Amino acid sequence: MKNLVRILVLLVLVVFNSCKDKLSDQKSEDVLYLDLDEIESISKDDLTLVDVVPLETVNENLMGQDLRIRFSGDRIFVFDESIQNAINVFDKNGKFMGNRVVVGEGPNTVTRLIDFYVSSTGKLEILNPIGGKAQIFEVNEDNSLNYRFTVDYSCSSFTKLPNGEYLFYGSYNLPFVSHRMIRTDSTGIVLEKYLENTYTNKMLPMSERNFFDTNSNLYLIETFNNVGYQFIENELEAIIEVDFGNYAIPTRFWELDLLEGGFDLLQQNGFANLNGYFKNELISLISIHVQKQTGISKSLIFINEKSGEKRLLETRLLDDYLFYYPIGVEGNQFLFLTYRSTLLEDYGNLPSDNIRSKVPEKEYDYPVILKMQANYENN
Repeated sequence: MKNLVRILVLLVLVVFNSCKDKLSDQKSEDVLYLDLDEIESISKDDLTLVDVVPLETVNENLMGQDLRIRFSGDRIFVFDESIQNAINVFDKNGKFMGNRVVVGEGPNTVTRLIDFYVSSTGKLEILNPIGGKAQIFEVNEDNSLNYRFTVDYSCSSFTKLPNGEYLFYGSYNLPFVSHRMIRTDSTGIVLEKYLENTYTNKMLPMSERNFFDTNSNLYLIETFNNVGYQFIENELEAIIEVDFGNYAIPTRFWELDLLEGGFDLLQQNGFANLNGYFKNELISLISIHVQKQTGISKSLIFINEKSGEKRLLETRLLDDYLFYYPIGVEGNQFLFLTYRSTLLEDYGNLPSDNIRSKVPEKEYDYPVILKMQANYENN
């Protein structure tokens, strides 16, 4: 039932991406153009399992699969986007260190939790939406809260800049959001607005990950926008544009009423959108959500940043999700999240005694971070 609701929400959200928002007038040699039909395909066998990090699972931190994961020093911070009740903290080997943040009504609690930021030193801040505004709290090690500020902006995600300023993303929700992203100072005063919102219809509430921070570089993606950005010196610069081919939103869709042909057109044609962008100086991984009549899948683009070599891996949600949840890049390794049962089902015999010893049978089926390396290059 939860998956069905998620699918229906995605179908509704597609109307909020205006065809007017395309950056056709901003094309430059600095933008990487990707045509899915022109990228050579690979299989799962073209990725080598290098290591695993099992995330210890107990009664206090039972988690699903929609996990937002961020790394800070020797800690791993995990937020279950479906439950939205806490931030689970693990050490670098996956040992559970406890829950951070309490969602509730009492002292030192927040009413909602939809996003979090963690600094390189492990300093945790969270986003608590309240009405058409958003509150930022700092969370101490003992789970006590330090109120930072309230920003008069309806948003679904945020991040913090090295200079102490903040970025907030609000999507296409007019009349509450005139610009899809804003920048504030350390007290919540708006300094600059980005991505003017020209969509004029009502929007359902939504929550998604928009900001991806890797090696001090900050990237932004939006639901149903085929353009990804980098935030540089207080400016948004388009850096990638993906041709979704047959799954691009058809122009005719914008001529139809949502309930009088719009949904039918989407169901007939399918659609695609960016939903993950991970990049360092060596490699990058772009995740694209694709919804077809035959089901939901991901198109994963692997890029060698040195050689420019690109490969494409297709993975299906229902029966092929070993690599369905990419979560980052680390050196020359691609990181994915799966579960122990899926790992054993796909691999059968794990490649080394060291890896086998890290994923013993436990009371609960638990999440496992996979560290994969490409073995297709120079073949």
